[in-house]
Order: sequence, then C-alpha cells, then structure tokens
Amino acid sequence: MSRAREGGETPGAGTRFPLGSALLLVGVFFLTFMSRTILAPLLLSIEADLGVSHAVGGSFFLVISVGLMATMLSSGFVSQRLSHHQTISVAVGLVGVGLLIVSSSQALGWFRVGLVVLGAGAGLYLPSGIATLTDVTPPGQWGRAMALHELGPILGLAAGPLLAELVLRVASWRVLLAALGVASICMGLVFARRGAGGRFHGEPPHWAALREVAATRRFWVIAFFFVMAIGLELGVYSMLPTYLVVERGMERSLVNSVVSTSRLTSLLMIFLAGWLSDHLGVQRVFGVVAIAAGAVTALIGFVEGPILVAAVYLQPMLISAFFPAGHSALAGVSTPERRNLAISVVIPLAYLFGAGLIPAILGRLAEAGASGTGFVAIGIVMAAGALVAPFATSR
Repeated sequence: MSRAREGGETPGAGTRFPLGSALLLVGVFFLTFMSRTILAPLLLSIEADLGVSHAVGGSFFLVISVGLMATMLSSGFVSQRLSHHQTISVAVGLVGVGLLIVSSSQALGWFRVGLVVLGAGAGLYLPSGIATLTDVTPPGQWGRAMALHELGPILGLAAGPLLAELVLRVASWRVLLAALGVASICMGLVFARRGAGGRFHGEPPHWAALREVAATRRFWVIAFFFVMAIGLELGVYSMLPTYLVVERGMERSLVNSVVSTSRLTSLLMIFLAGWLSDHLGVQRVFGVVAIAAGAVTALIGFVEGPILVAAVYLQPMLISAFFPAGHSALAGVSTPERRNLAISVVIPLAYLFGAGLIPAILGRLAEAGASGTGFVAIGIVMAAGALVAPFATSR
C-alpha cells in the first residue's frame, strides 16, 4: 500500500504521524462496528422482550448485513456527490438514527427497519474511511495507519459484551442502544467539525470492468475464504453468547466476560499475521488458517468445560491471521486501477453471507438445540477450504 520510493527514502518517513486524525477515525470505526455487533450479547434479552424465537433473533444479523451490503456496493455513488469527509459524517449519523429506531421499537417491523438503517450507515463508512485515512497519512506510514485503524473492530468486539453486561445489571438493552445512538450522532457532528482529510469525491463502480475481474477463478476462491473468515469471526461471535448460555449452561456474566476478553487475542496476531503472509506466502497461510481455525471452530460445537473455554479464546486469534494474507491476495486479483472493484464486491458478499446468513442458520439450529452442530459444520467447511487454497494465486 505504499507508493514508489524516491531517492532511497520511503515517502512520509520523516513526517510526523497524524495521530489525532487517525484516532478520530478509529473512534468512528469503533462506534459503527460495535453498534452492529452489540446485538450478540444482548440477543437473549431482546428475544425475551420482543417475544421472538432464536431463529428470528439470528435473522437480525442478516437484516443488518443486507443494509450494509447495499450501501457498501453503492458507496461510490454517494461519495461521488458528497465528499468522503461528508459521507463519513452521514454514515455515523445513520448508525445513530438506526440505533434510536431499534431502541424505541415495540413492533418487529420497525425493529427491522432500524437494523437496516444501522447496517446502511456501517456499510457507508468503510470505503470513505479508508480513503480519508490514506489521505491524511503520508504513504510511507499507511501500514501503521491501517494497523491502528484495525483497533476499531477489535476493541468494538471486546467492549460490546462488557458494556452489555454492565448496563443489563441496572437497565434494559433499550437504554444501551439509545445511548449508543446518541453517541454516534454526536460523533458524526464532531467529525463533521473536527475531522481532517477526505475533502474530495469518490467514483462509482464500473460494472463492465468488474465482470472481467469476476471471470477469474482466483476471484471466487478468495471470495469463498473471505465469506468463511468473516463467518468464523463475526458469524460465530453473533450467536456464541446465546449458544454458551442456552446449550452449554454457562452464566451470562461469565459468557460475556469470556467472549469479550477472547476478542483481544486478535491483538496478538496483528503484526505476526503480516509477517506470516510475507514469509510463508498467501497459499500456505490460507491452508494453515483454514485447517487450524476450522478445527477449533468445530471443537466449540461439541466440547465442554475448560477445553471449550480454551477453544473460544483460540478461535478469534487463529482466524485473524487470515486477513493480511486475504487482503494481499484480493489486491492481486486485478490491475491497480481496478483493485477497488474486487474489494467493493468481495467484502459486501462476505458480510452478507458470513456475518448475516451464518448467524441466521445458527439461529434456526438453536431452535432445535443444535447450534453445536452448526459450529461443527462451519468448521468442517472452512477446513475443507485448504483443498482450494492453492488456487488463490493462480488464474
């Protein structure tokens, strides 16, 4: 992600890192990400309040993903008319509005409308967020900026269960979502006034060029791995608290503590994963991660006690090793001029199926008390992906 070096120096190497601007974007990413994943630790309370089944509860994540996919695919049309800076403010504001609708909804229909708005705001953020981050950061410091930006989702996944547990002891889930909604709207106003960079327009996708990119075999192999990786990361996370409480009989407070702190293991893998990608190559990383993460995910479905807790902690660390290699492979699918096209399709598909459809399936299985079977099946499919890993870098 760096430009050509001139005179033996990395551009921006002697320039001060824009920490304040980067941290503000991390804050926006943190809020938009946590807002759409915090339903996981709140799901049992929401289901009881609305009087819906685990199957309906699992489908909530699919509804969010539909909104996210729609705006991520069309984000170029939005940023073509608004600047990236303005798009970010609108995106986090939409997240806040969606949360307020969800928190005040008594009817299931309005609840789902709020989820669509929430997902739409979250999907609108990422393309403009990356464009703005690389705008305010010198090219020689892009790697550092991207690593810092990734703290947003990692901390969002970790903070959600802890925050949910604290609030549920003194108030309802509606209070928490309403507070997050107000915080998101305030963040949108703060970014509009204080945020730096991104004061330029985006470009809409060129679908004819996309068809050419999608005609390659490795595009679909990489898309498969992204779907499964997001499924193992967010899809499993979404239904894991419900599974551990309902089918494994663990206390809610313990579950929220375990699920929260287990997400922090991803921090251990951030820099090691980049090194592995550079030294082992994409194919080997894909194969190793597929087998290891798939096996541990399957373990979650049938073990109990300390082994189950160990698997819950190990699983997010293993799957996080995929993403540096995955993004590198995705960047190599096409020419630099068309690189954004592959990203603009693969990532929404990954969220729709991995973060949306997989929780919906697990929710259906939970109705029969068989979520464990779902975890085993997902793990096996991921592990089987090792068979197609060699095709991730070949046409």
